[in-house]
Amino acid sequence: MTDASPLEFLGVSEAAADAAAALLCAKHENIRTSGNTRDLNVHMKTSIMDPVTTVDIEAQERIIAVIRKRFPTHRFLAEEDGADSLGDPQSPYVWIIDPIDGTTNFIHGKENFGTIVAVAKDNELLAGCMLLPIMGHRFTASKGHGAYVDGRPVQLRRTASMTDAILCSNITRRAKPDANGVLQVSVPSCASLENYGCAVQGIGDMLLGWNDGVFFRGLKIWDIAAGFLMIAEAGGKYRYEWMEPGNPRNGLLCVGTTMPIFDEVCAFVFEKGLA
Repeated sequence: MTDASPLEFLGVSEAAADAAAALLCAKHENIRTSGNTRDLNVHMKTSIMDPVTTVDIEAQERIIAVIRKRFPTHRFLAEEDGADSLGDPQSPYVWIIDPIDGTTNFIHGKENFGTIVAVAKDNELLAGCMLLPIMGHRFTASKGHGAYVDGRPVQLRRTASMTDAILCSNITRRAKPDANGVLQVSVPSCASLENYGCAVQGIGDMLLGWNDGVFFRGLKIWDIAAGFLMIAEAGGKYRYEWMEPGNPRNGLLCVGTTMPIFDEVCAFVFEKGLA
């Protein structure tokens, strides 16, 4: 049987994320205490902003093993190689996985990295879990059952206006060099713009009520699927578009905010094309 309720899907999402988090915490402690990243076999996939390690791959394998034990026919859309051929090609269910969100932070021994697991049926998000294991935060949602942070219902910030809003974005990824090679980036008219290098933290801070939204250029669906379901279940709103339509592994333009500023941030990202 492959059908399940959103709450059952959430339980499997959490178990899978926990399996990865246990590994990440152990590896992070070794990096923090020894400063040694040699065993991680760090290499770049597409650019210097896109590293991968042996831990990414092992964490993804742990996540998939938990899910396949319960749902052996389901398909996968995961950041690292090796998952696309798994499951029944006709299954309507797809698990969307980012084993380490914020790999650069992880490699540097920083605490703001996470793991993300979500599931969709026929492109409709059903459940998801995001963990910041070292920072001690768990974010969860299942369709129709609300969003939770550390077991408590999410309460989004009551944003007054854009001038009141703190937003988060991947600033460096959006920056473009000028004639002198100096990187420059467009900034919306808001109270502050932050960059964490970790989508879980950016979206998580919104779910904690500490910021008012996120917008990104070039992130992938596995970075935002679980978090955007949480935003919607908490009373916010999201929108995303593939930069290369028809390719689910391609980058996105995406926005997720509290309701009062959603249209203004979307205008900046999509209509004005400034993201």
